[in-house]
Amino acid sequence: MRSFRSRPLAAAILLLLSVPALAGPKDDARRHFAAGLQAAQADDFAVALERFLAAQQAYPHPATLYNIARAYADLGDTASALAYYRLFREAAPDKARDVDPIIAALESNLVGQGMPDDAPGETTGTPGPSAQELERLQDIAAELQALTDALTMRSARDAATAPRSDPDDEDRASDSGESLSAVADEAFVTDAYDRVVVTASRVGQAPLDSPSTLSVITADDIRLSGAVELADVLRRMVGMDLMELSSGYADVAIRGFNRKMNNKVLILIDGRSTYMDFIGVTFIQALPVALEEIERIEIVRGPGSAVYGANAVTGVVNIITKPPGEEPGGQLHVDAGTPGLGRGVVTTSGRADDTAWRFSAQYQQHGRWAKEPGITNAAGDVRDDLPVTPMFEDQDRGLTTVRANGRIDRSLGDNVFASLSGGWSDTQAEFYNFGALSNFGIDLRHHYIRGDLFWGDLHVRSFWNSDRGETAPWLQPDSDLRAPEPMFDSDAVDLLVEYPATFSTGPVEHQLIAGSSWRHKRFRFGYLQGGFDNALVENHGALFLNEQATLDRLGVVASLRADRHPLIALDKTLSPRGAVLLRLLEDTTLRATAGTAFRAPNGLESYMDFALTSSTTGVFLRDLGDSKTLLPERIATYELGLHDESTYFHQADVVLYYNRVSNLIDLDSVTPDLLPFDTDDNGFQGGTTGWINREESVYDGIGIEVEGSVFPTDGLDVFANVSLSQVLERDTRTGDTIPDASSSSVKLNSGVAWRSPYRTDLSLSTHYLSPQTWRLRGFDDQGATSILERDVPSRFFLNARVAVRPFADEQLELAVTGWNVLQLAGPGFVEHPEGQPVRGRAYGSATYRF
Repeated sequence: MRSFRSRPLAAAILLLLSVPALAGPKDDARRHFAAGLQAAQADDFAVALERFLAAQQAYPHPATLYNIARAYADLGDTASALAYYRLFREAAPDKARDVDPIIAALESNLVGQGMPDDAPGETTGTPGPSAQELERLQDIAAELQALTDALTMRSARDAATAPRSDPDDEDRASDSGESLSAVADEAFVTDAYDRVVVTASRVGQAPLDSPSTLSVITADDIRLSGAVELADVLRRMVGMDLMELSSGYADVAIRGFNRKMNNKVLILIDGRSTYMDFIGVTFIQALPVALEEIERIEIVRGPGSAVYGANAVTGVVNIITKPPGEEPGGQLHVDAGTPGLGRGVVTTSGRADDTAWRFSAQYQQHGRWAKEPGITNAAGDVRDDLPVTPMFEDQDRGLTTVRANGRIDRSLGDNVFASLSGGWSDTQAEFYNFGALSNFGIDLRHHYIRGDLFWGDLHVRSFWNSDRGETAPWLQPDSDLRAPEPMFDSDAVDLLVEYPATFSTGPVEHQLIAGSSWRHKRFRFGYLQGGFDNALVENHGALFLNEQATLDRLGVVASLRADRHPLIALDKTLSPRGAVLLRLLEDTTLRATAGTAFRAPNGLESYMDFALTSSTTGVFLRDLGDSKTLLPERIATYELGLHDESTYFHQADVVLYYNRVSNLIDLDSVTPDLLPFDTDDNGFQGGTTGWINREESVYDGIGIEVEGSVFPTDGLDVFANVSLSQVLERDTRTGDTIPDASSSSVKLNSGVAWRSPYRTDLSLSTHYLSPQTWRLRGFDDQGATSILERDVPSRFFLNARVAVRPFADEQLELAVTGWNVLQLAGPGFVEHPEGQPVRGRAYGSATYRF
């Protein structure tokens, strides 16, 4: 009987079909799969078969079908082996030409025994394929192995161009003299349900090889949490700082420095920036992607400008969507509950020959956390003499959004693969503006169009982001003092060309990616210079290079990016990163990283011309941008981290870090200059202010982050993480230091999920943040900037979900979820001194898969 270890074709197929997996059913499958491989290598094929079948039940995968077929063949059950080879061919039609010779040989074998080739049953001692057929299989295996390295790197570089969506990958093979027999065992063990991440270096790599601290949220994590919005999902991650001032908008921060309209985290969708250049934020509630479309979310903690350029200051959040055709069929999902929560999503995905697609549509609404009775004066008292009109008619709703999204992938022949995607959203939301501005409303219409082309290893990507709408204070007076609702219109066109390469210099293996990008921005906004009638145009360019060199257990990473910015000198945009990685054990890595990043002044800070309301009725302050002298905000970070996944039952990370942040951009003091009545702004200008770099202040932050996940048995997932940090603001003129406690010094998350064998899922999670003290900047009676300290108490979230699938086919799932359940009947708690109290949600869900 031939040993499993002698089958190079199977090893290559496993490599080609590897998929990312980091939690939940995929980890159960990964554990069973590894046990099956160990048994097969010991020639215990009965145990191997049992384990492979368990892996397939936990998480179906074409590679597992192939190994089940192999196990049956080695047990002498030719009929069952043939059945599973046929299932494999059906599940992976793009590999038909590789498996067809095996199927033909088995069919001939059965016919030679006088059995029909589709007959069930068991045979023993059956001969294998002929020598000629085996020679053909060896040729195929050699071709596939030559392609393995390239596909492993490309397999998750960008979800929009994932090779597993390309049915002609096998045609890209090249000759290789390397024998598979020496690597077959290792390939079996490590690549069937491999963990792959892409965000840290723009190429697919194992988390053990990542030069940056990185965490992953999987589709199973999202589903089991019962989350209805992206902010709920991100809260569970170590080092994340989510802040909801209203139900219509959430500020996202990493390792502190959260602010209203926060702008220090870059949020991507499949590597595409969602940054709204004219105001410098991402409205995550308006993103056109449904939670049900997400395959995983990769979160890089620490500077990302060496790879992604401006605005990846304290981290990067990359939302990676599911490849088209990977989960054929569709899904209908509905949520309904309090406060005023409603959500409906439909998704569909499929494949026809060389073309795969995925489409989605969604409607969502959410009630407000609280309502204000009217416009208040400087003392906070409601002005009964000033009737108001809201921006939106429904004062009970803080968010309404309609979304649609789609993607089509197609193979265009040898070495050519293309993807086209697009999305649209229409959102009405309440948010809290920067500085002294209070809650505003926004009517935002967003769309994007994106195209990707792979020509061999060359990747060309282009996209167009468009944002249009109006924004104004949530409540405005019914009088001549009413301000106009300024319109905005922003377009960003981006072109990227990148090329990865792998090569060796002696014993050193190199993985390199180099690229260039160009970005055209055009925006108009009623709050900017010249008003909505004046279009502001910027053109940006960038060059970047990332190389990872590996010698045995030692890896060295060097990254550098230079951005050409029309308002910033080139030397102010250089963003280097360096890392040293040491494999202490096969699945344990010690990492030291140093890097820098910058945030460029946004459109408001550069071009603003806005009448900022004051405490005196009819008097405003002129807020002016500065496109001449503002410098980018800078951060320098040093990290020491340990990543361990030495068993199939856990993974863990420990990170120590130090941050230094300088040149923060903030409002300047007021220069008094009383001017005549301005008819355009309905008031008297009492002074001017603007934006400056706070060069006298440097922020030093230290912290430790510990996170771990445990998968002790099938269906049971447990996670916990803690972040401890301290930030000090230092005055460079005097040397005095003041604690910056606007971010909680202790953040603790934990949770457990049980996917029971009784078609029932249970999950429970907690989220704790220690007290905060905010130092809010404003203006005193003389117009100078002043500091007002406001405390925010500690807060604790408790979330729970129960889901059942009442029918054996499990197409229908019914669930009940409680989010922040301790505040369902309570007063809620604020996450910012000026925000609304965040209360609880209770809602039911129904999901039907077809």
